[in-house]
Amino acid sequence: MIIALCSVAITTLVLVSYMGLVRANDCSVIRSQGWNAAMTLAEAGAEEAMAHLNSGAGRSGDGWGNSGAFFGPVSRTLFRGSYSVVVDSNNITPTIYSTGYVTLPTISATLSRVVQVTGSNLPLFNVAFGAKSSITMNGSGLAADSFNSAKTNLSTNGQYDSSKTSTNGNVASMLGPVNLGNHTIAGNLYLGTGAQYNSGAGQVSGKIYNDFNVQFPDVALPPTTFLPAPFVPAIIGGIIYNHAFLVSGSYYTTDSGSVYVAPGVTVTLRVDSSSFSPGNIFIDAISGVSGTLMVYQVSGSSSLTGNTTVQSGKAQNFFYFGLPGVTSITYGGNSSFVGAIYAPEADLTLNGGGNNNGLIGSSVTKSITMNGHYNFHFDEALLSIGPSRGYLATSWSEL
Repeated sequence: MIIALCSVAITTLVLVSYMGLVRANDCSVIRSQGWNAAMTLAEAGAEEAMAHLNSGAGRSGDGWGNSGAFFGPVSRTLFRGSYSVVVDSNNITPTIYSTGYVTLPTISATLSRVVQVTGSNLPLFNVAFGAKSSITMNGSGLAADSFNSAKTNLSTNGQYDSSKTSTNGNVASMLGPVNLGNHTIAGNLYLGTGAQYNSGAGQVSGKIYNDFNVQFPDVALPPTTFLPAPFVPAIIGGIIYNHAFLVSGSYYTTDSGSVYVAPGVTVTLRVDSSSFSPGNIFIDAISGVSGTLMVYQVSGSSSLTGNTTVQSGKAQNFFYFGLPGVTSITYGGNSSFVGAIYAPEADLTLNGGGNNNGLIGSSVTKSITMNGHYNFHFDEALLSIGPSRGYLATSWSEL
Protein backbone atom coordinates (compact mmCIF):
# COMPACT_ATOMS: atom_id res chain seq x y z
CA MET A 1 0.00 0.00 0.00
CA ILE A 2 2.80 2.40 0.93
CA ILE A 3 4.58 1.62 -2.32
CA ALA A 4 1.39 2.25 -4.27
CA LEU A 5 0.79 5.56 -2.52
CA CYS A 6 4.37 6.64 -3.19
CA SER A 7 4.03 5.71 -6.84
CA VAL A 8 0.80 7.71 -7.16
CA ALA A 9 2.41 10.69 -5.42
CA ILE A 10 5.46 10.58 -7.68
CA THR A 11 3.31 10.21 -10.78
CA THR A 12 1.10 13.10 -9.67
CA LEU A 13 4.16 15.28 -9.01
CA VAL A 14 5.56 14.45 -12.43
CA LEU A 15 2.25 15.24 -14.11
CA VAL A 16 1.88 18.52 -12.22
CA SER A 17 5.45 19.48 -13.10
CA TYR A 18 4.87 18.54 -16.72
CA MET A 19 1.63 20.54 -16.87
CA GLY A 20 3.43 23.49 -15.31
CA LEU A 21 6.18 23.19 -17.90
CA VAL A 22 3.61 23.00 -20.70
CA ARG A 23 1.81 26.01 -19.24
CA ALA A 24 5.03 28.02 -19.00
CA ASN A 25 5.97 27.06 -22.56
CA ASP A 26 2.48 27.97 -23.77
CA CYS A 27 2.67 31.37 -22.06
CA SER A 28 6.11 31.93 -23.57
CA VAL A 29 4.82 31.16 -27.06
CA ILE A 30 1.76 33.38 -26.58
CA ARG A 31 3.94 36.22 -25.32
CA SER A 32 6.37 35.79 -28.22
CA GLN A 33 3.54 35.85 -30.74
CA GLY A 34 2.04 38.91 -29.06
CA TRP A 35 5.45 40.62 -29.01
CA ASN A 36 5.85 40.08 -32.76
CA ALA A 37 2.25 41.18 -33.42
CA ALA A 38 2.83 44.42 -31.50
CA MET A 39 5.69 45.27 -33.85
CA THR A 40 3.50 44.54 -36.89
CA LEU A 41 0.87 46.91 -35.52
CA ALA A 42 3.43 49.62 -34.77
CA GLU A 43 4.73 49.37 -38.32
CA ALA A 44 1.15 49.55 -39.64
CA GLY A 45 0.77 52.86 -37.81
CA ALA A 46 4.00 54.16 -39.33
CA GLU A 47 2.80 53.09 -42.79
CA GLU A 48 -0.47 54.99 -42.33
CA ALA A 49 1.39 58.09 -41.21
CA MET A 50 3.72 57.91 -44.22
CA ALA A 51 0.75 57.43 -46.56
CA HIS A 52 -0.98 60.41 -44.95
CA LEU A 53 2.09 62.59 -45.48
CA ASN A 54 1.98 61.74 -49.19
CA SER A 55 -1.80 61.91 -49.62
CA GLY A 56 -2.08 65.68 -49.85
CA ALA A 57 -5.09 65.53 -47.53
CA GLY A 58 -3.65 68.21 -45.27
CA ARG A 59 -2.46 67.94 -41.72
CA SER A 60 -6.01 67.56 -40.37
CA GLY A 61 -7.44 65.36 -43.13
CA ASP A 62 -8.46 61.70 -42.89
CA GLY A 63 -9.26 61.99 -39.19
CA TRP A 64 -5.87 63.38 -38.23
CA GLY A 65 -5.87 66.23 -35.75
CA ASN A 66 -3.36 69.04 -35.58
CA SER A 67 -1.82 70.16 -32.32
CA GLY A 68 1.07 72.61 -32.52
CA ALA A 69 4.22 71.01 -33.83
CA PHE A 70 2.54 67.60 -33.99
CA PHE A 71 -0.40 66.17 -35.87
CA GLY A 72 -2.29 63.22 -34.57
CA PRO A 73 -2.46 61.13 -32.52
CA VAL A 74 -4.54 58.66 -34.50
CA SER A 75 -5.60 55.36 -32.98
CA ARG A 76 -6.86 52.35 -34.95
CA THR A 77 -8.16 49.02 -33.69
CA LEU A 78 -7.29 46.03 -35.82
CA PHE A 79 -7.57 42.29 -35.40
CA ARG A 80 -5.92 41.26 -32.13
CA GLY A 81 -4.62 44.70 -31.32
CA SER A 82 -4.38 48.42 -31.98
CA TYR A 83 -1.92 51.18 -32.69
CA SER A 84 -1.53 54.85 -31.87
CA VAL A 85 0.61 57.12 -34.03
CA VAL A 86 1.70 60.75 -33.88
CA VAL A 87 3.89 62.76 -36.26
CA ASP A 88 6.31 65.59 -35.55
CA SER A 89 5.22 67.74 -38.48
CA ASN A 90 8.54 69.16 -39.64
CA ASN A 91 7.86 69.57 -43.37
CA ILE A 92 11.35 68.55 -44.46
CA THR A 93 12.20 65.68 -42.11
CA PRO A 94 9.04 64.60 -40.23
CA THR A 95 9.43 62.05 -37.43
CA ILE A 96 6.79 59.38 -36.84
CA TYR A 97 6.21 57.76 -33.44
CA SER A 98 4.01 54.69 -33.61
CA THR A 99 3.03 52.34 -30.77
CA GLY A 100 1.51 48.92 -31.32
CA TYR A 101 -0.59 47.29 -28.57
CA VAL A 102 -1.57 43.63 -28.15
CA THR A 103 -3.75 42.41 -25.27
CA LEU A 104 -3.22 38.80 -24.17
CA PRO A 105 -6.14 37.67 -21.95
CA THR A 106 -4.58 34.24 -21.53
CA ILE A 107 -1.73 35.67 -19.50
CA SER A 108 -3.53 38.88 -18.43
CA ALA A 109 -1.00 41.15 -20.11
CA THR A 110 -0.87 44.00 -22.62
CA LEU A 111 2.31 44.29 -24.69
CA SER A 112 3.44 47.43 -26.51
CA ARG A 113 6.29 48.30 -28.84
CA VAL A 114 7.28 51.72 -30.16
CA VAL A 115 9.03 52.54 -33.43
CA GLN A 116 10.47 55.85 -34.58
CA VAL A 117 10.60 56.49 -38.32
CA THR A 118 12.26 59.56 -39.82
CA GLY A 119 11.15 60.62 -43.28
CA SER A 120 12.48 63.01 -45.87
CA ASN A 121 10.67 64.88 -48.62
CA LEU A 122 12.96 63.91 -51.49
CA PRO A 123 13.26 66.18 -54.54
CA LEU A 124 12.14 64.82 -57.90
CA PHE A 125 15.23 66.24 -59.61
CA ASN A 126 18.40 65.32 -57.71
CA VAL A 127 20.85 64.44 -60.52
CA ALA A 128 22.19 66.21 -63.57
CA PHE A 129 20.72 63.44 -65.68
CA GLY A 130 19.26 60.07 -64.84
CA ALA A 131 17.89 57.14 -66.78
CA LYS A 132 15.95 54.00 -66.04
CA SER A 133 17.97 52.13 -68.67
CA SER A 134 20.82 53.08 -70.99
CA ILE A 135 23.03 56.17 -71.17
CA THR A 136 25.01 56.58 -74.39
CA MET A 137 27.21 59.61 -74.93
CA ASN A 138 29.01 60.22 -78.19
CA GLY A 139 31.70 62.87 -78.11
CA SER A 140 34.14 64.25 -75.58
CA GLY A 141 34.52 66.90 -72.93
CA LEU A 142 32.88 67.61 -69.60
CA ALA A 143 29.47 65.92 -69.59
CA ALA A 144 28.07 67.12 -66.26
CA ASP A 145 28.80 69.55 -63.46
CA SER A 146 26.60 71.64 -61.17
CA PHE A 147 25.85 75.17 -60.06
CA ASN A 148 23.18 76.80 -57.91
CA SER A 149 21.06 79.60 -59.31
CA ALA A 150 20.02 80.58 -55.76
CA LYS A 151 23.57 81.19 -54.50
CA THR A 152 25.88 84.01 -55.53
CA ASN A 153 29.03 81.93 -55.05
CA LEU A 154 27.74 79.25 -57.43
CA SER A 155 26.17 81.48 -60.11
CA THR A 156 26.30 84.95 -61.56
CA ASN A 157 22.97 86.73 -61.23
CA GLY A 158 21.37 83.31 -61.05
CA GLN A 159 22.96 82.19 -64.32
CA TYR A 160 25.36 79.35 -64.98
CA ASP A 161 28.95 80.56 -64.81
CA SER A 162 31.71 78.12 -65.75
CA SER A 163 33.99 79.79 -63.19
CA LYS A 164 31.51 79.11 -60.36
CA THR A 165 30.72 75.44 -60.53
CA SER A 166 30.50 72.55 -58.10
CA THR A 167 31.01 68.80 -58.35
CA ASN A 168 27.42 67.66 -57.81
CA GLY A 169 26.79 66.89 -61.46
CA ASN A 170 25.71 63.40 -60.51
CA VAL A 171 24.54 60.80 -63.03
CA ALA A 172 22.29 57.80 -62.34
CA SER A 173 21.08 54.70 -64.16
CA MET A 174 18.93 51.88 -62.83
CA LEU A 175 19.59 49.25 -65.52
CA GLY A 176 22.34 50.51 -67.83
CA PRO A 177 24.44 50.04 -69.83
CA VAL A 178 26.24 53.34 -69.20
CA ASN A 179 28.75 54.50 -71.80
CA LEU A 180 30.22 57.96 -71.29
CA GLY A 181 32.28 57.80 -74.47
CA ASN A 182 35.18 60.21 -73.98
CA HIS A 183 33.20 62.40 -71.60
CA THR A 184 33.83 63.04 -67.91
CA ILE A 185 31.42 63.93 -65.14
CA ALA A 186 32.14 66.22 -62.19
CA GLY A 187 30.14 64.25 -59.68
CA ASN A 188 29.19 60.74 -58.62
CA LEU A 189 27.88 57.90 -60.76
CA TYR A 190 24.99 55.91 -59.28
CA LEU A 191 24.32 52.49 -60.77
CA GLY A 192 21.48 50.12 -60.00
CA THR A 193 22.14 46.43 -59.49
CA GLY A 194 21.28 45.77 -63.14
CA ALA A 195 23.43 48.57 -64.60
CA GLN A 196 26.77 48.06 -66.32
CA TYR A 197 29.39 50.79 -66.56
CA ASN A 198 31.38 50.57 -69.78
CA SER A 199 33.78 53.51 -69.39
CA GLY A 200 36.87 54.22 -67.32
CA ALA A 201 36.88 54.97 -63.60
CA GLY A 202 38.96 58.09 -64.30
CA GLN A 203 36.03 59.63 -66.16
CA VAL A 204 34.12 60.07 -62.90
CA SER A 205 35.54 62.67 -60.50
CA GLY A 206 33.51 61.41 -57.56
CA LYS A 207 32.58 57.89 -56.50
CA ILE A 208 30.92 55.08 -58.40
CA TYR A 209 28.11 53.44 -56.43
CA ASN A 210 26.55 50.11 -57.38
CA ASP A 211 23.58 50.07 -55.00
CA PHE A 212 21.35 52.77 -56.52
CA ASN A 213 17.77 51.88 -55.59
CA VAL A 214 15.58 54.94 -56.24
CA GLN A 215 12.39 54.52 -58.23
CA PHE A 216 11.36 56.94 -60.97
CA PRO A 217 7.55 57.11 -60.52
CA ASP A 218 5.35 57.71 -63.54
CA VAL A 219 3.84 61.14 -64.09
CA ALA A 220 0.18 61.78 -63.29
CA LEU A 221 -1.86 64.82 -64.29
CA PRO A 222 -2.42 67.32 -61.47
CA PRO A 223 -5.97 67.24 -60.07
CA THR A 224 -7.26 70.45 -61.63
CA THR A 225 -9.70 71.66 -64.26
CA PHE A 226 -8.06 72.45 -67.59
CA LEU A 227 -9.51 75.19 -69.79
CA PRO A 228 -8.93 75.52 -73.56
CA ALA A 229 -5.69 77.36 -74.28
CA PRO A 230 -6.26 80.80 -75.82
CA PHE A 231 -5.71 80.62 -79.56
CA VAL A 232 -5.27 84.28 -80.40
CA PRO A 233 -1.99 84.83 -82.28
CA ALA A 234 0.22 87.47 -80.70
CA ILE A 235 3.34 89.07 -82.12
CA ILE A 236 5.98 89.50 -79.42
CA GLY A 237 9.51 90.51 -80.30
CA GLY A 238 8.73 90.04 -83.99
CA ILE A 239 7.68 86.39 -83.47
CA ILE A 240 4.15 85.08 -83.88
CA TYR A 241 2.95 82.98 -80.93
CA ASN A 242 -0.18 80.86 -81.30
CA HIS A 243 -0.78 80.70 -77.57
CA ALA A 244 0.00 83.84 -75.58
CA PHE A 245 -0.65 83.28 -71.89
CA LEU A 246 -1.20 86.54 -70.06
CA VAL A 247 -3.22 85.10 -67.17
CA SER A 248 -2.20 82.29 -64.82
CA GLY A 249 -4.19 79.07 -64.98
CA SER A 250 -4.44 75.47 -66.17
CA TYR A 251 -5.06 74.98 -69.88
CA TYR A 252 -5.05 72.26 -72.52
CA THR A 253 -4.10 72.25 -76.18
CA THR A 254 -4.44 69.78 -79.05
CA ASP A 255 -1.80 71.36 -81.29
CA SER A 256 1.89 72.22 -81.32
CA GLY A 257 1.54 75.96 -81.61
CA SER A 258 4.20 78.31 -80.29
CA VAL A 259 3.85 79.31 -76.64
CA TYR A 260 4.46 82.62 -74.87
CA VAL A 261 4.19 83.06 -71.09
CA ALA A 262 4.19 86.59 -69.71
CA PRO A 263 6.27 87.67 -66.67
CA GLY A 264 4.67 86.70 -63.38
CA VAL A 265 2.25 84.27 -65.05
CA THR A 266 2.20 80.59 -64.03
CA VAL A 267 0.76 78.18 -66.60
CA THR A 268 0.06 74.47 -66.39
CA LEU A 269 -0.41 73.22 -69.95
CA ARG A 270 -1.81 69.78 -70.79
CA VAL A 271 -0.80 68.69 -74.29
CA ASP A 272 -3.24 66.26 -75.89
CA SER A 273 -1.48 66.22 -79.24
CA SER A 274 0.44 63.03 -80.04
CA SER A 275 3.26 65.17 -81.43
CA PHE A 276 4.44 68.24 -79.54
CA SER A 277 6.93 70.27 -81.55
CA PRO A 278 6.37 74.00 -81.02
CA GLY A 279 8.42 76.31 -83.18
CA ASN A 280 9.02 78.65 -80.25
CA ILE A 281 8.58 78.60 -76.50
CA PHE A 282 9.29 81.89 -74.78
CA ILE A 283 8.97 82.28 -71.00
CA ASP A 284 9.35 85.99 -70.46
CA ALA A 285 10.90 87.77 -67.47
CA ILE A 286 11.26 91.39 -66.47
CA SER A 287 12.96 93.00 -63.47
CA GLY A 288 13.61 89.61 -61.91
CA VAL A 289 9.98 88.44 -62.26
CA SER A 290 9.61 85.44 -64.56
CA GLY A 291 6.77 83.46 -65.98
CA THR A 292 6.58 79.72 -65.26
CA LEU A 293 5.47 76.96 -67.62
CA MET A 294 4.70 73.37 -66.66
CA VAL A 295 3.94 71.15 -69.64
CA TYR A 296 2.20 67.79 -69.20
CA GLN A 297 2.17 65.80 -72.42
CA VAL A 298 -0.24 62.87 -72.34
CA SER A 299 1.16 60.63 -75.10
CA GLY A 300 3.23 60.46 -78.26
CA SER A 301 6.53 62.21 -78.91
CA SER A 302 8.04 65.61 -78.32
CA SER A 303 10.53 67.49 -80.46
CA LEU A 304 11.95 70.59 -78.78
CA THR A 305 14.10 71.56 -81.73
CA GLY A 306 12.78 75.06 -82.08
CA ASN A 307 13.71 78.16 -80.14
CA THR A 308 13.07 77.40 -76.46
CA THR A 309 13.88 80.46 -74.37
CA VAL A 310 13.61 80.86 -70.61
CA GLN A 311 14.43 84.52 -70.18
CA SER A 312 15.26 84.13 -66.47
CA GLY A 313 17.87 81.49 -67.28
CA LYS A 314 16.54 79.40 -64.37
CA ALA A 315 15.35 75.82 -64.71
CA GLN A 316 12.65 76.35 -62.09
CA ASN A 317 10.64 78.34 -64.64
CA PHE A 318 10.17 75.53 -67.20
CA PHE A 319 9.20 71.94 -66.41
CA TYR A 320 8.34 69.34 -69.01
CA PHE A 321 6.56 66.22 -67.74
CA GLY A 322 5.89 63.26 -69.98
CA LEU A 323 3.15 60.86 -68.92
CA PRO A 324 3.66 57.09 -69.46
CA GLY A 325 2.32 57.42 -73.02
CA VAL A 326 5.23 59.68 -74.04
CA THR A 327 7.96 57.49 -75.54
CA SER A 328 10.31 59.87 -77.35
CA ILE A 329 11.82 63.31 -76.74
CA THR A 330 14.26 64.98 -79.10
CA TYR A 331 16.15 68.20 -78.51
CA GLY A 332 18.45 69.85 -80.99
CA GLY A 333 19.62 73.26 -82.05
CA ASN A 334 22.32 75.75 -81.38
CA SER A 335 21.14 77.08 -78.02
CA SER A 336 21.16 75.73 -74.49
CA PHE A 337 18.02 74.19 -73.05
CA VAL A 338 17.01 75.73 -69.72
CA GLY A 339 14.53 73.69 -67.73
CA ALA A 340 13.86 70.28 -66.25
CA ILE A 341 12.63 67.23 -68.14
CA TYR A 342 10.92 64.34 -66.39
CA ALA A 343 9.56 61.54 -68.57
CA PRO A 344 10.58 58.13 -67.17
CA GLU A 345 9.08 56.16 -70.09
CA ALA A 346 10.64 58.26 -72.88
CA ASP A 347 13.92 57.96 -74.77
CA LEU A 348 15.74 61.30 -74.82
CA THR A 349 17.93 62.09 -77.83
CA LEU A 350 20.14 65.19 -78.00
CA ASN A 351 21.25 66.12 -81.51
CA GLY A 352 23.68 68.78 -82.71
CA GLY A 353 24.74 71.58 -80.49
CA GLY A 354 27.70 73.90 -80.48
CA ASN A 355 30.66 73.80 -78.15
CA ASN A 356 29.01 76.00 -75.53
CA ASN A 357 25.54 74.46 -75.54
CA GLY A 358 24.05 72.40 -72.80
CA LEU A 359 21.09 71.40 -70.73
CA ILE A 360 20.83 73.72 -67.76
CA GLY A 361 18.66 72.13 -65.10
CA SER A 362 18.06 68.40 -64.91
CA SER A 363 16.74 65.47 -66.90
CA VAL A 364 15.22 62.10 -65.94
CA THR A 365 14.09 59.81 -68.75
CA LYS A 366 14.01 56.14 -69.74
CA SER A 367 17.24 56.43 -71.73
CA ILE A 368 19.61 59.14 -72.94
CA THR A 369 21.51 59.26 -76.21
CA MET A 370 23.72 62.27 -76.85
CA ASN A 371 24.89 62.96 -80.40
CA GLY A 372 27.02 66.07 -80.48
CA HIS A 373 28.59 68.28 -77.88
CA TYR A 374 26.37 68.88 -74.89
CA ASN A 375 27.06 69.68 -71.25
CA PHE A 376 24.62 69.02 -68.44
CA HIS A 377 24.70 71.73 -65.80
CA PHE A 378 22.64 70.57 -62.82
CA ASP A 379 20.95 73.43 -61.01
CA GLU A 380 21.14 72.50 -57.33
CA ALA A 381 18.35 74.99 -56.59
CA LEU A 382 15.96 72.31 -57.88
CA LEU A 383 16.70 70.32 -54.72
CA SER A 384 14.72 72.83 -52.67
CA ILE A 385 12.65 74.77 -55.21
CA GLY A 386 11.66 71.99 -57.58
CA PRO A 387 8.87 69.41 -57.21
CA SER A 388 9.06 66.55 -54.74
CA ARG A 389 8.74 62.81 -55.28
CA GLY A 390 7.09 62.52 -51.84
CA TYR A 391 8.13 61.41 -48.39
CA LEU A 392 10.29 58.31 -48.00
CA ALA A 393 11.55 56.66 -44.85
CA THR A 394 15.21 57.43 -44.23
CA SER A 395 15.67 55.82 -40.80
CA TRP A 396 13.89 53.28 -38.56
CA SER A 397 14.54 52.40 -34.94
CA GLU A 398 12.72 50.79 -32.04
CA LEU A 399 12.50 52.84 -28.87
